[in-house]
Amino acid sequence: MRIVADLRTQGEPDDEIIQRVKRENLFQYGTERMLADRARACLQRLDALENADASPESREAAARLTELIAHGAPEAAGQANLYAMIRRYELMRAFIGIEIADRLACLDYTFTRVDMNAFFTRYQLENAEAATWSDATVYRIKSTLASCLINVGMLDSTKGGHLSPLMLDFDVESAMKENGDADIAAALSGLGAM
Repeated sequence: MRIVADLRTQGEPDDEIIQRVKRENLFQYGTERMLADRARACLQRLDALENADASPESREAAARLTELIAHGAPEAAGQANLYAMIRRYELMRAFIGIEIADRLACLDYTFTRVDMNAFFTRYQLENAEAATWSDATVYRIKSTLASCLINVGMLDSTKGGHLSPLMLDFDVESAMKENGDADIAAALSGLGAM
């Protein structure tokens, strides 16, 4: 994500970013297709940082967040990336909003594999597309969600255990609020639900 964000801050067009990632194997993946897919996913996350209305405030907030992802401290970059994922992926938004924010707001700091499985069961019952996912896909997504929480310091291990509210970086929190996402900032900090 940092590599793609850095290229975007340098003013590279999206097509050139994808080509450069493939040409120079910037992610060190085995196939070009994987490189292009990953680069596109990163670009979509960066695009999600800007509101659809493309107001000047939203563009400025998105540019600051992209800069943080590219060049910020690892903690701030991780938080900005998590925020981008929440905005980009409905599943991540539901996971944080329903499962994590509610637990933090109720001062319930436990989160185990059983809780993850229960969330996915409910999500698949409510979402027709998710109901068609294979077991391998569900396993991979569960692993990704847990890893995201671990990377920002909200969860202590993939096996589950202790959940912690996120102490948001000032710049990340400010950009979230400028984007109209004060509810997401509050949810991640344990101060409210989304």
